[in-house]
Amino acid sequence: MVCRIQYSGRALALVAALAVATLALIVLMPVTPGVRILCGTWTVCMAFASARRLSPGRRGKGVRTLVLRLTGDVALQDANGRWTRGALRDGSFVAPWLAIVRWRPEGARWDRTTLILPGMAAPDALRHLRVILRWS
Repeated sequence: MVCRIQYSGRALALVAALAVATLALIVLMPVTPGVRILCGTWTVCMAFASARRLSPGRRGKGVRTLVLRLTGDVALQDANGRWTRGALRDGSFVAPWLAIVRWRPEGARWDRTTLILPGMAAPDALRHLRVILRWS
């Protein structure tokens, strides 16, 4: 199954909303100002890194093509055209409004996740992706 992933303003809006909510919680935490500054800075940096992964164009690091096989083999193409192969891992999440693919690249130590919202892929490809993730 091949899934071409497109830019979605919804994903960036979700990242921004979650970052603002996290910053609001940090302001309300009963800790010293130094800890608040540290946590707030970390939140903003992570929000920018996430937005960069989702952004279109050459500067974006996001996934542009996802190939998923019934055997659990995964291949992803990034914005620069590089392919990375790996294996599907337990912990992927499927809902009508969200699909999260958890996978581990070959030779890597840590798992990675790829977020896919409706509108980021063709409806048929998204449906096939959900079925494979649910039953594998």
